[in-house]
Amino acid sequence: MKKGIHPEYYEINVTRTDGKTVKMFSSKNKDLVLSVDCYNHPAWTGQRSNVNDKGRRTADFKKKFAGFGF
Repeated sequence: MKKGIHPEYYEINVTRTDGKTVKMFSSKNKDLVLSVDCYNHPAWTGQRSNVNDKGRRTADFKKKFAGFGF
């Protein structure tokens, strides 16, 4: 393996939507808090859509990309 071309890996905490924390490795030294995972994503839960959730997702999107003028 070539020296000096691979990123450093850090142990981070990933917090799932159910509140549990999992330790993982990442090249970014920053903990993550998930808004979607296997406990609430339609692909795993079998629900097609949650009507009450649509407003929250739009607000999250606007907050995340506020600097872009959306």
